[in-house]
Amino acid sequence: MDSSDPRRTVAAAVEAHGVGLRSGQPCVARLRPAEAGRGVVINGAPLSPARVIPGVERATAIQTPEGPVALVEHLLAALWLREISDVEIEVEGGEPPILDGSALGWLGRIQPAALAATQAPVALAAPVLIGDPDDGPMVAAWPAPRFSAEVSVEFPGLGPMSVEIGPPGPETTRAVAAARTFGFSRDKAALSAAGVIGGVSLENTVIFNDRGRPLNPEGLRWPDEPVRHKALDLIGDLMCLGAPLQARVVARRAGHRLHHALVRAIAAL
Repeated sequence: MDSSDPRRTVAAAVEAHGVGLRSGQPCVARLRPAEAGRGVVINGAPLSPARVIPGVERATAIQTPEGPVALVEHLLAALWLREISDVEIEVEGGEPPILDGSALGWLGRIQPAALAATQAPVALAAPVLIGDPDDGPMVAAWPAPRFSAEVSVEFPGLGPMSVEIGPPGPETTRAVAAARTFGFSRDKAALSAAGVIGGVSLENTVIFNDRGRPLNPEGLRWPDEPVRHKALDLIGDLMCLGAPLQARVVARRAGHRLHHALVRAIAAL
């Protein structure tokens, strides 16, 4: 996406009901068209790096006048894939419905409409590196003429995985939109105690056993579905910049904490 691309909003109001992954309680999200320049607004709060709440376990949460809204990354990733720049979002229940754990349910609801204005991307003047440049977890961004990202992960029982994605478009949508959130049965007790998986089920989360095999009867959508979901999380988190990022991004064994640090560092340039 370059500066000549139009701003876009949703063509019509969108509503989704369901359960919150973290709370396990009913919740609803409504999306409404917005005028050019409004940006992505969640419960009255324009999306920006300053709105990202630090330290939230395994999710991206946004501070709004109506309280925190957690686990927004899948919805934000769907907006990125649809190139939506301006939309009013109302969330009831503290988080959007998890749906099937991917961005697919949102994409089926969201249709873009062009606005009579353009937007400039966030272009880097210098590289940004967060984390370990050698062999540890890291995320980095370099100046580039278009967005692209390489995401790699490695989990016990699953081994190394990597995926390469480009800017919004059909190819990137096919590569990541249907990738579901995932977890490991060995972590259930700790996450339950932390109160962050009240709505987890095999209908919205891929659960791996200690041997790295999915407990879900239908299996995986791709053999490397976990890293594709990590790429989905990354593009959702980058939406917190408030404008599309024009850069080459490399994320290695990263997660929301490093993604948020990258967003803050880019915003500070």
